[in-house]
Amino acid sequence: MKIKTTALITATVSFLFAHPAFASPVDCSQPVDKAALVKKVVYFGVGKSGLSTEAKQQLDQLFEVIDGHPSLKICAVGQADKQGNPAANEKLSLKRAESVKSYLTKKGIAKKRIDTVFRGEAYGSASFWSETEDQAQDRRVEVSAYGE
Repeated sequence: MKIKTTALITATVSFLFAHPAFASPVDCSQPVDKAALVKKVVYFGVGKSGLSTEAKQQLDQLFEVIDGHPSLKICAVGQADKQGNPAANEKLSLKRAESVKSYLTKKGIAKKRIDTVFRGEAYGSASFWSETEDQAQDRRVEVSAYGE
């Protein structure tokens, strides 16, 4: 089933990417107003920016879809939970996004295709109103691929 799903997603990306409606530029530093062709979310431990085995598996699945489509734009948006110093969390969220970029470039994706953005703890917080139980959801990088 996994192979069929991956093949279906790859075929859909190929079809959609060829369509002229997907020819607009994407600015990863701003909220993107169109749907990603494919999106994966990878999670991190407290204070960590290294990729776990599960995170690498998510990125491998993303790579399977985007490989062979050299003009897809990839946004890696790093985020942190609200623990600790906000300035340190911004740096940590950037390190997380950069670790995703590094992994994908080692797999063969050109660096210029991947924009890294950091949000620190201020954007899309799952734990804004709650305590520690939801903070694991905030320690993430959202990786999205868009047609330009």
